Amino acid sequence: MMTRFVIASNNTHKTDEMVRYLAVLGLKGLNYRHLIDEITFPPETTDDMATNALVKAQTIHNLLPNEYILADDSALFIPAIPEHFGVTTMREFKAHHLSGDDEINQYVLQQLPAAAPRDAYLLAHFVVVTPQNVVYTSEGKGGVVLADTPRGNRNGLDELLETENGLTLAEIDMPDRVHYAHRGRAAIKMKSQLQQAGELA
Repeated sequence: MMTRFVIASNNTHKTDEMVRYLAVLGLKGLNYRHLIDEITFPPETTDDMATNALVKAQTIHNLLPNEYILADDSALFIPAIPEHFGVTTMREFKAHHLSGDDEINQYVLQQLPAAAPRDAYLLAHFVVVTPQNVVYTSEGKGGVVLADTPRGNRNGLDELLETENGLTLAEIDMPDRVHYAHRGRAAIKMKSQLQQAGELA
């Protein structure tokens, strides 16, 4: 029976966010670097979030085979400008040498033409690999439109994504935020799957 998730990521900010969402759901998470030394993950694809998450999870599973490994691949999608963002969101930011949330958010806003539809969302793809090498997957979307200006003063792109209630993800406090955020929704679905499979009480 599962007692914790070991998170397959070298991104401390992402890990901390996932741990907070899991805690709201009564689950424990910790980064794999608490158990073994940091590794370099294999290169990611440019078109398949599911594969990216699975490779990360399987990589850590091979090193920690008795743990429940959780990996995530997340990205920004703005349908009006499909040539931007998507699976390569973070690589696009790095290619433009953007540093800090403010620079990234201003860059995103500048890419969308003034008259273009503002539909936008963050997508998270979760993969869990069990000690028995059984794979579970879930997805979660957060946000429905791109805000005109950043709001919430925290959490980067979450300041730009307005949700169904009119607030940006960054303006929604925990624990309510778990029900609107992409990673929160993916975590809720994953918990339900594991419970149904008997992996969780």
